[in-house]
Amino acid sequence: MPELLLALDAGTTGARAMLVDPAGLVVGLDKRPFETAYPAPGLVEQDGAAVWEVCRAVIAGALANAGRTMTDVAAIGVTTQRASVILWDRGTGEPVAPILIWSDLRGMEAYKALRAAGFISWPQVPSAKLPAAIAMAHRPVGDLCWGTLDSYLIHRLSGGTAHVTDASCAWMTGYFDYVGGDGWDGALIAHQNLPESLFPRLVESWGPIAMTDAATMGAAVPITALIADQQAGMVAHGALARGAWKATYGTSGVLMAGTGEAPLSPHSSMPAEALAFAGGRRRFCIEGMVITTGSLIEWLCGPLGLFASPAALEAAARSVPDTGGVVIRPSLQGMGAPHGRFAARGLIGGMSFATTPAHIARAALQAIAFRFRDIADLIAAVPGLAVPEALPVDGGLAESGTLLQLQADVLQRQVRRHAVREGTAYGAALAAGLGAGLIGESELPRFARYDAEFMPAIGRDEADAAYAKWSAAIGVEA
Repeated sequence: MPELLLALDAGTTGARAMLVDPAGLVVGLDKRPFETAYPAPGLVEQDGAAVWEVCRAVIAGALANAGRTMTDVAAIGVTTQRASVILWDRGTGEPVAPILIWSDLRGMEAYKALRAAGFISWPQVPSAKLPAAIAMAHRPVGDLCWGTLDSYLIHRLSGGTAHVTDASCAWMTGYFDYVGGDGWDGALIAHQNLPESLFPRLVESWGPIAMTDAATMGAAVPITALIADQQAGMVAHGALARGAWKATYGTSGVLMAGTGEAPLSPHSSMPAEALAFAGGRRRFCIEGMVITTGSLIEWLCGPLGLFASPAALEAAARSVPDTGGVVIRPSLQGMGAPHGRFAARGLIGGMSFATTPAHIARAALQAIAFRFRDIADLIAAVPGLAVPEALPVDGGLAESGTLLQLQADVLQRQVRRHAVREGTAYGAALAAGLGAGLIGESELPRFARYDAEFMPAIGRDEADAAYAKWSAAIGVEA
Protein backbone atom coordinates (compact mmCIF):
# COMPACT_ATOMS: atom_id res chain seq x y z
CA MET A 1 0.00 0.00 0.00
CA PRO A 2 1.41 3.50 -0.86
CA GLU A 3 2.75 5.20 2.27
CA LEU A 4 5.18 7.92 1.22
CA LEU A 5 4.50 11.64 1.04
CA LEU A 6 6.08 13.45 -1.91
CA ALA A 7 6.78 17.17 -1.90
CA LEU A 8 7.60 19.18 -5.01
CA ASP A 9 9.17 22.48 -3.95
CA ALA A 10 9.94 24.94 -6.74
CA GLY A 11 11.77 27.93 -5.34
CA THR A 12 13.28 30.99 -6.95
CA THR A 13 16.64 29.49 -7.91
CA GLY A 14 15.85 25.77 -8.14
CA ALA A 15 13.54 22.86 -7.39
CA ARG A 16 13.69 19.99 -4.95
CA ALA A 17 11.61 16.90 -4.46
CA MET A 18 11.43 15.17 -1.09
CA LEU A 19 10.04 11.82 0.01
CA VAL A 20 8.92 11.51 3.62
CA ASP A 21 7.96 8.27 5.34
CA PRO A 22 5.17 7.81 7.92
CA ALA A 23 7.62 8.51 10.77
CA GLY A 24 8.49 11.89 9.27
CA LEU A 25 11.94 10.84 8.09
CA VAL A 26 13.29 12.04 4.77
CA VAL A 27 14.01 8.95 2.66
CA GLY A 28 14.63 10.55 -0.71
CA LEU A 29 15.75 13.98 -1.89
CA ASP A 30 16.88 15.55 -5.13
CA LYS A 31 17.45 19.19 -6.00
CA ARG A 32 18.57 20.96 -9.13
CA PRO A 33 18.98 24.62 -10.16
CA PHE A 34 16.99 26.75 -12.56
CA GLU A 35 18.63 29.02 -15.08
CA THR A 36 17.68 32.64 -14.52
CA ALA A 37 18.04 35.50 -16.99
CA TYR A 38 18.51 39.17 -16.12
CA PRO A 39 17.80 40.91 -19.45
CA ALA A 40 18.10 44.39 -17.92
CA PRO A 41 18.49 45.95 -14.46
CA GLY A 42 15.48 45.01 -12.35
CA LEU A 43 14.22 42.36 -14.81
CA VAL A 44 14.28 38.67 -13.78
CA GLU A 45 13.01 35.86 -16.03
CA GLN A 46 12.99 32.07 -16.33
CA ASP A 47 11.95 29.63 -19.05
CA GLY A 48 8.74 27.87 -17.95
CA ALA A 49 9.34 24.78 -20.07
CA ALA A 50 12.82 24.38 -18.60
CA VAL A 51 11.44 24.83 -15.08
CA TRP A 52 8.90 22.04 -15.70
CA GLU A 53 11.63 19.69 -16.95
CA VAL A 54 13.74 20.39 -13.85
CA CYS A 55 10.71 19.63 -11.65
CA ARG A 56 10.11 16.33 -13.43
CA ALA A 57 13.78 15.50 -13.05
CA VAL A 58 13.90 16.12 -9.30
CA ILE A 59 10.80 13.97 -8.73
CA ALA A 60 12.44 11.14 -10.69
CA GLY A 61 15.70 11.73 -8.83
CA ALA A 62 14.13 11.63 -5.36
CA LEU A 63 12.30 8.40 -6.20
CA ALA A 64 15.47 6.84 -7.61
CA ASN A 65 17.53 7.91 -4.59
CA ALA A 66 14.98 6.21 -2.33
CA GLY A 67 14.72 3.11 -4.51
CA ARG A 68 10.97 3.75 -4.92
CA THR A 69 8.51 4.47 -7.72
CA MET A 70 5.49 6.69 -8.01
CA THR A 71 3.28 3.76 -7.06
CA ASP A 72 4.77 4.00 -3.53
CA VAL A 73 3.50 7.57 -3.11
CA ALA A 74 0.28 8.07 -1.15
CA ALA A 75 -0.07 11.83 -1.64
CA ILE A 76 1.71 14.82 -3.15
CA GLY A 77 2.15 18.35 -1.84
CA VAL A 78 3.19 21.23 -4.10
CA THR A 79 4.82 24.39 -2.80
CA THR A 80 6.38 27.18 -4.81
CA GLN A 81 7.84 30.64 -4.54
CA ARG A 82 5.11 33.22 -4.64
CA ALA A 83 4.05 36.10 -6.85
CA SER A 84 5.77 35.07 -10.09
CA VAL A 85 3.75 35.30 -13.32
CA ILE A 86 3.47 32.48 -15.83
CA LEU A 87 1.20 32.24 -18.88
CA TRP A 88 0.60 29.04 -20.79
CA ASP A 89 -1.49 27.70 -23.65
CA ARG A 90 -4.75 26.28 -22.35
CA GLY A 91 -4.64 23.35 -24.78
CA THR A 92 -0.98 22.32 -24.84
CA GLY A 93 0.22 23.49 -21.42
CA GLU A 94 3.24 25.10 -23.04
CA PRO A 95 4.39 28.49 -21.72
CA VAL A 96 3.86 31.39 -24.10
CA ALA A 97 6.07 33.97 -22.36
CA PRO A 98 8.96 33.91 -19.90
CA ILE A 99 8.17 33.48 -16.21
CA LEU A 100 8.39 36.93 -14.64
CA ILE A 101 9.96 36.14 -11.28
CA TRP A 102 8.53 37.73 -8.14
CA SER A 103 11.60 39.95 -7.71
CA ASP A 104 11.23 41.36 -11.24
CA LEU A 105 10.47 45.08 -10.95
CA ARG A 106 9.05 45.88 -14.39
CA GLY A 107 5.71 46.50 -12.68
CA MET A 108 6.83 49.60 -10.75
CA GLU A 109 4.85 52.09 -12.84
CA ALA A 110 1.85 49.80 -13.17
CA TYR A 111 1.76 49.32 -9.39
CA LYS A 112 1.71 53.08 -8.88
CA ALA A 113 -1.14 53.41 -11.38
CA LEU A 114 -3.11 50.67 -9.65
CA ARG A 115 -2.64 52.35 -6.28
CA ALA A 116 -3.78 55.64 -7.79
CA ALA A 117 -6.88 53.88 -9.13
CA GLY A 118 -7.70 52.65 -5.62
CA PHE A 119 -6.49 49.06 -5.87
CA ILE A 120 -4.17 47.27 -3.44
CA SER A 121 -0.87 46.47 -5.14
CA TRP A 122 2.89 46.17 -4.61
CA PRO A 123 5.76 46.38 -7.12
CA GLN A 124 6.48 42.63 -7.18
CA VAL A 125 2.95 41.25 -7.45
CA PRO A 126 1.38 39.77 -10.59
CA SER A 127 -1.36 42.41 -10.84
CA ALA A 128 1.42 44.87 -11.71
CA LYS A 129 3.07 42.53 -14.25
CA LEU A 130 0.44 40.23 -15.79
CA PRO A 131 -0.55 42.75 -18.51
CA ALA A 132 3.13 42.99 -19.52
CA ALA A 133 3.36 39.18 -19.72
CA ILE A 134 0.23 39.04 -21.88
CA ALA A 135 1.74 41.61 -24.23
CA MET A 136 4.86 39.43 -24.52
CA ALA A 137 2.78 36.36 -25.42
CA HIS A 138 1.38 37.73 -28.70
CA ARG A 139 -1.56 35.34 -28.38
CA PRO A 140 -5.33 35.78 -27.97
CA VAL A 141 -5.89 36.05 -24.23
CA GLY A 142 -8.84 33.65 -24.44
CA ASP A 143 -6.45 30.84 -25.39
CA LEU A 144 -4.35 31.30 -22.27
CA CYS A 145 -4.20 30.33 -18.61
CA TRP A 146 -2.26 32.28 -16.06
CA GLY A 147 -1.17 31.53 -12.56
CA THR A 148 1.63 31.65 -10.09
CA LEU A 149 4.11 28.79 -10.43
CA ASP A 150 2.01 26.38 -8.34
CA SER A 151 -0.88 26.67 -10.81
CA TYR A 152 1.34 25.88 -13.77
CA LEU A 153 3.03 22.90 -12.14
CA ILE A 154 -0.25 21.32 -11.04
CA HIS A 155 -1.64 21.89 -14.55
CA ARG A 156 1.32 19.92 -15.91
CA LEU A 157 1.26 17.25 -13.20
CA SER A 158 -2.44 16.64 -13.83
CA GLY A 159 -2.07 16.35 -17.58
CA GLY A 160 -3.86 19.66 -18.10
CA THR A 161 -7.00 18.79 -16.13
CA ALA A 162 -6.48 21.17 -13.18
CA HIS A 163 -6.11 24.96 -13.20
CA VAL A 164 -6.08 25.83 -9.50
CA THR A 165 -4.39 27.77 -6.72
CA ASP A 166 -4.97 28.30 -3.00
CA ALA A 167 -5.42 31.40 -0.86
CA SER A 168 -1.81 31.48 0.40
CA CYS A 169 -0.60 31.85 -3.20
CA ALA A 170 -3.55 33.90 -4.48
CA TRP A 171 -3.14 36.41 -1.66
CA MET A 172 0.23 37.44 -3.09
CA THR A 173 -1.05 38.15 -6.60
CA GLY A 174 -2.76 41.48 -5.96
CA TYR A 175 -5.90 39.99 -7.53
CA PHE A 176 -7.37 38.45 -4.39
CA ASP A 177 -10.56 39.94 -2.97
CA TYR A 178 -9.04 41.17 0.29
CA VAL A 179 -12.36 42.56 1.54
CA GLY A 180 -14.58 39.55 0.82
CA GLY A 181 -11.72 37.16 1.40
CA ASP A 182 -13.03 34.30 -0.70
CA GLY A 183 -12.31 34.90 -4.39
CA TRP A 184 -10.83 37.09 -7.08
CA ASP A 185 -11.29 40.85 -7.21
CA GLY A 186 -13.79 41.26 -10.06
CA ALA A 187 -13.37 45.03 -10.12
CA LEU A 188 -9.62 44.78 -10.72
CA ILE A 189 -10.05 42.08 -13.33
CA ALA A 190 -12.57 44.30 -15.15
CA HIS A 191 -10.27 47.33 -14.73
CA GLN A 192 -7.54 45.46 -16.62
CA ASN A 193 -10.04 44.10 -19.16
CA LEU A 194 -9.11 40.47 -18.45
CA PRO A 195 -11.41 37.44 -18.85
CA GLU A 196 -12.18 35.54 -15.65
CA SER A 197 -11.41 32.30 -17.53
CA LEU A 198 -7.76 33.33 -17.43
CA PHE A 199 -7.70 32.85 -13.65
CA PRO A 200 -7.25 29.58 -11.69
CA ARG A 201 -9.95 28.11 -9.48
CA LEU A 202 -9.38 28.56 -5.75
CA VAL A 203 -9.03 25.39 -3.67
CA GLU A 204 -8.20 24.71 -0.03
CA SER A 205 -4.55 24.56 1.00
CA TRP A 206 -4.85 20.88 1.83
CA GLY A 207 -7.49 18.32 0.89
CA PRO A 208 -8.50 16.77 -2.44
CA ILE A 209 -7.06 18.98 -5.20
CA ALA A 210 -6.20 16.93 -8.31
CA MET A 211 -4.75 13.64 -9.55
CA THR A 212 -1.48 13.25 -11.38
CA ASP A 213 -1.71 12.06 -14.97
CA ALA A 214 -0.48 8.45 -15.09
CA ALA A 215 0.89 8.87 -18.60
CA THR A 216 2.94 11.88 -17.50
CA MET A 217 4.02 10.82 -14.01
CA GLY A 218 3.90 7.01 -14.04
CA ALA A 219 0.90 6.62 -11.73
CA ALA A 220 -2.30 8.40 -10.75
CA VAL A 221 -1.52 9.88 -7.31
CA PRO A 222 -3.66 12.34 -5.32
CA ILE A 223 -2.34 15.88 -5.04
CA THR A 224 -3.58 16.85 -1.59
CA ALA A 225 -1.69 20.03 -0.72
CA LEU A 226 -1.03 23.30 -2.52
CA ILE A 227 0.55 25.96 -0.33
CA ALA A 228 2.98 28.84 -0.74
CA ASP A 229 6.58 28.19 0.25
CA GLN A 230 6.88 30.31 3.37
CA GLN A 231 3.53 29.08 4.63
CA ALA A 232 4.69 25.50 4.03
CA GLY A 233 7.63 26.31 6.29
CA MET A 234 5.16 27.20 9.04
CA VAL A 235 3.64 23.72 8.68
CA ALA A 236 7.13 22.20 8.98
CA HIS A 237 7.57 23.92 12.35
CA GLY A 238 4.04 23.11 13.47
CA ALA A 239 3.57 26.88 13.71
CA LEU A 240 -0.09 27.30 12.80
CA ALA A 241 -1.24 29.01 16.03
CA ARG A 242 -1.51 32.74 16.62
CA GLY A 243 1.87 34.11 17.67
CA ALA A 244 3.90 31.14 16.41
CA TRP A 245 6.77 32.25 14.19
CA LYS A 246 9.75 31.05 12.19
CA ALA A 247 12.51 32.41 9.95
CA THR A 248 13.63 30.95 6.64
CA TYR A 249 17.03 31.78 5.14
CA GLY A 250 16.67 31.06 1.43
CA THR A 251 17.35 33.04 -1.73
CA SER A 252 15.36 35.68 0.07
CA GLY A 253 14.81 35.64 3.81
CA VAL A 254 11.43 35.67 5.52
CA LEU A 255 10.33 36.04 9.11
CA MET A 256 6.69 34.96 9.40
CA ALA A 257 4.27 34.88 12.31
CA GLY A 258 0.76 33.50 12.57
CA THR A 259 -2.00 35.96 13.48
CA GLY A 260 -4.86 33.51 13.98
CA GLU A 261 -8.24 33.64 12.27
CA ALA A 262 -8.28 37.37 11.53
CA PRO A 263 -6.03 39.32 9.14
CA LEU A 264 -3.60 41.74 10.77
CA SER A 265 -1.21 44.29 9.31
CA PRO A 266 1.16 45.91 11.84
CA HIS A 267 3.07 47.96 9.26
CA SER A 268 2.60 49.25 5.72
CA SER A 269 5.44 47.00 4.51
CA MET A 270 3.88 43.94 6.17
CA PRO A 271 0.31 43.45 4.92
CA ALA A 272 -1.87 40.64 6.20
CA GLU A 273 -1.51 37.36 4.32
CA ALA A 274 -3.29 34.03 4.17
CA LEU A 275 -1.41 31.32 6.02
CA ALA A 276 -3.72 28.44 5.04
CA PHE A 277 -7.40 28.04 4.25
CA ALA A 278 -8.27 24.40 4.94
CA GLY A 279 -10.99 22.34 6.56
CA GLY A 280 -13.29 25.32 6.40
CA ARG A 281 -10.92 27.25 8.67
CA ARG A 282 -8.98 30.37 7.71
CA ARG A 283 -5.62 31.19 9.20
CA PHE A 284 -3.69 34.38 8.56
CA CYS A 285 -0.10 35.53 9.02
CA ILE A 286 2.28 38.43 8.59
CA GLU A 287 5.78 38.37 7.20
CA GLY A 288 8.76 40.57 6.70
CA MET A 289 11.08 39.89 3.78
CA VAL A 290 14.82 40.39 3.46
CA ILE A 291 14.89 40.36 -0.34
CA THR A 292 18.62 39.64 -0.67
CA THR A 293 19.66 36.84 1.68
CA GLY A 294 21.10 33.63 0.20
CA SER A 295 21.40 35.50 -3.10
CA LEU A 296 23.90 37.84 -1.41
CA ILE A 297 26.09 34.85 -0.55
CA GLU A 298 25.75 33.47 -4.08
CA TRP A 299 26.73 36.85 -5.51
CA LEU A 300 29.84 37.06 -3.34
CA CYS A 301 30.80 33.54 -4.39
CA GLY A 302 29.78 33.72 -8.07
CA PRO A 303 29.79 37.04 -9.96
CA LEU A 304 32.04 38.80 -7.45
CA GLY A 305 34.30 35.76 -7.12
CA LEU A 306 35.53 36.37 -3.58
CA PHE A 307 34.88 32.80 -2.40
CA ALA A 308 34.85 29.42 -4.11
CA SER A 309 31.62 28.34 -2.43
CA PRO A 310 29.22 29.22 0.39
CA ALA A 311 31.15 26.74 2.55
CA ALA A 312 34.35 28.66 1.86
CA LEU A 313 32.60 31.92 2.77
CA GLU A 314 31.38 30.35 6.01
CA ALA A 315 34.90 29.22 6.89
CA ALA A 316 36.29 32.67 6.14
CA ALA A 317 33.63 34.39 8.27
CA ARG A 318 34.36 32.02 11.14
CA SER A 319 38.10 32.74 10.94
CA VAL A 320 37.82 36.36 12.13
CA PRO A 321 36.34 37.67 15.40
CA ASP A 322 34.63 40.70 13.84
CA THR A 323 34.07 42.51 10.54
CA GLY A 324 37.09 44.77 10.86
CA GLY A 325 34.80 47.77 10.43
CA VAL A 326 33.18 46.52 7.20
CA VAL A 327 29.44 47.10 6.89
CA ILE A 328 27.13 45.74 4.20
CA ARG A 329 23.64 46.73 3.18
CA PRO A 330 22.20 43.51 1.69
CA SER A 331 19.87 45.15 -0.80
CA LEU A 332 20.98 44.13 -4.29
CA GLN A 333 17.31 44.22 -5.35
CA GLY A 334 15.99 46.74 -2.88
CA MET A 335 15.26 46.76 0.84
CA GLY A 336 12.13 44.95 1.95
CA ALA A 337 10.31 45.18 5.28
CA PRO A 338 10.09 47.34 7.22
CA HIS A 339 11.84 49.90 4.99
CA GLY A 340 10.13 49.38 1.62
CA ARG A 341 13.00 51.09 -0.20
CA PHE A 342 12.88 49.21 -3.48
CA ALA A 343 15.24 51.60 -5.24
CA ALA A 344 17.97 51.10 -2.60
CA ARG A 345 20.92 49.07 -3.83
CA GLY A 346 23.65 47.11 -2.13
CA LEU A 347 26.40 48.80 -0.19
CA ILE A 348 29.79 47.68 1.10
CA GLY A 349 31.51 50.28 3.24
CA GLY A 350 34.07 50.77 5.99
CA MET A 351 36.90 49.10 4.08
CA SER A 352 40.58 49.85 4.55
CA PHE A 353 43.90 48.34 3.47
CA ALA A 354 43.51 46.00 6.43
CA THR A 355 40.23 44.59 5.07
CA THR A 356 40.33 40.96 3.98
CA PRO A 357 37.74 38.78 2.22
CA ALA A 358 37.08 37.17 5.61
CA HIS A 359 35.90 40.51 6.99
CA ILE A 360 33.54 40.91 4.03
CA ALA A 361 32.23 37.37 4.59
CA ARG A 362 31.47 38.04 8.23
CA ALA A 363 29.96 41.44 7.43
CA ALA A 364 27.61 39.78 4.92
CA LEU A 365 26.32 37.28 7.48
CA GLN A 366 26.07 39.98 10.14
CA ALA A 367 24.09 42.21 7.75
CA ILE A 368 21.56 39.44 7.15
CA ALA A 369 21.20 38.98 10.91
CA PHE A 370 20.68 42.71 11.39
CA ARG A 371 18.02 42.83 8.66
CA PHE A 372 16.14 40.04 10.43
CA ARG A 373 16.29 42.07 13.63
CA ASP A 374 14.61 44.95 11.75
CA ILE A 375 11.64 42.64 11.25
CA ALA A 376 11.75 40.65 14.49
CA ASP A 377 11.59 43.79 16.63
CA LEU A 378 8.51 44.97 14.78
CA ILE A 379 6.68 41.62 15.01
CA ALA A 380 7.58 41.13 18.68
CA ALA A 381 6.07 44.54 19.47
CA VAL A 382 2.63 43.73 17.98
CA PRO A 383 0.16 43.98 20.89
CA GLY A 384 -1.35 40.67 21.90
CA LEU A 385 0.67 38.55 19.47
CA ALA A 386 3.00 37.13 22.16
CA VAL A 387 5.67 35.46 20.03
CA PRO A 388 7.80 32.75 21.71
CA GLU A 389 11.19 33.63 23.14
CA ALA A 390 12.99 31.21 20.81
CA LEU A 391 13.07 31.69 17.04
CA PRO A 392 12.86 28.45 14.99
CA VAL A 393 14.70 28.64 11.65
CA ASP A 394 15.25 26.66 8.46
CA GLY A 395 16.51 27.17 4.92
CA GLY A 396 19.72 26.44 3.06
CA LEU A 397 21.64 29.31 4.63
CA ALA A 398 20.69 28.01 8.08
CA GLU A 399 23.55 25.58 7.52
CA SER A 400 25.78 28.49 8.56
CA GLY A 401 26.42 28.19 12.26
CA THR A 402 28.17 31.56 12.14
CA LEU A 403 25.04 33.24 10.81
CA LEU A 404 22.81 31.63 13.43
CA GLN A 405 25.14 32.59 16.27
CA LEU A 406 25.19 36.16 14.98
CA GLN A 407 21.40 36.02 14.76
CA ALA A 408 21.08 34.86 18.37
CA ASP A 409 23.45 37.64 19.44
CA VAL A 410 21.64 40.35 17.50
CA LEU A 411 18.15 39.28 18.59
CA GLN A 412 19.15 38.39 22.14
CA ARG A 413 17.04 35.28 21.67
CA GLN A 414 17.61 31.56 21.37
CA VAL A 415 17.69 30.37 17.74
CA ARG A 416 16.65 26.75 17.02
CA ARG A 417 17.61 25.11 13.71
CA HIS A 418 15.22 22.62 12.13
CA ALA A 419 16.87 19.27 11.47
CA VAL A 420 15.46 19.36 7.92
CA ARG A 421 16.98 22.43 6.30
CA GLU A 422 14.55 22.28 3.37
CA GLY A 423 11.67 23.32 5.60
CA THR A 424 9.41 24.42 2.77
CA ALA A 425 9.60 21.01 1.08
CA TYR A 426 9.18 19.19 4.40
CA GLY A 427 6.16 21.32 5.23
CA ALA A 428 4.60 20.60 1.84
CA ALA A 429 5.00 16.86 2.46
CA LEU A 430 3.36 17.17 5.87
CA ALA A 431 0.57 19.28 4.38
CA ALA A 432 -0.02 16.50 1.83
CA GLY A 433 -0.36 14.15 4.79
CA LEU A 434 -2.92 16.50 6.33
CA GLY A 435 -4.86 16.67 3.08
CA ALA A 436 -4.86 12.90 2.65
CA GLY A 437 -5.98 12.31 6.24
CA LEU A 438 -2.71 10.55 7.09
CA ILE A 439 -1.63 13.18 9.65
CA GLY A 440 -3.72 15.16 12.12
CA GLU A 441 -2.93 18.79 12.91
CA SER A 442 -2.34 17.89 16.55
CA GLU A 443 0.51 15.60 15.40
CA LEU A 444 2.50 18.31 13.61
CA PRO A 445 4.68 19.30 16.60
CA ARG A 446 6.18 15.81 16.80
CA PHE A 447 7.56 16.20 13.27
CA ALA A 448 9.37 19.44 14.13
CA ARG A 449 12.82 18.20 15.15
CA TYR A 450 15.77 20.53 15.87
CA ASP A 451 19.44 19.64 15.63
CA ALA A 452 21.12 22.76 17.03
CA GLU A 453 20.37 25.62 19.40
CA PHE A 454 22.23 28.94 19.54
CA MET A 455 22.20 31.16 22.63
CA PRO A 456 23.32 34.81 22.76
CA ALA A 457 27.04 35.08 23.45
CA ILE A 458 27.02 38.84 24.07
CA GLY A 459 24.90 41.12 26.24
CA ARG A 460 21.95 43.31 25.33
CA ASP A 461 23.91 46.58 25.48
CA GLU A 462 26.58 45.32 23.10
CA ALA A 463 23.98 43.90 20.71
CA ASP A 464 21.98 47.14 20.68
CA ALA A 465 25.08 49.27 20.13
CA ALA A 466 26.25 47.14 17.21
CA TYR A 467 22.79 47.23 15.63
CA ALA A 468 22.53 51.01 15.99
CA LYS A 469 25.99 51.51 14.47
CA TRP A 470 25.16 49.28 11.49
CA SER A 471 21.78 50.97 10.96
CA ALA A 472 23.40 54.40 10.88
CA ALA A 473 26.13 53.22 8.50
CA ILE A 474 23.67 51.88 5.90
CA GLY A 475 21.40 54.91 6.08
CA VAL A 476 18.48 53.79 8.25
CA GLU A 477 17.52 54.48 11.85
CA ALA A 478 17.56 51.60 14.34
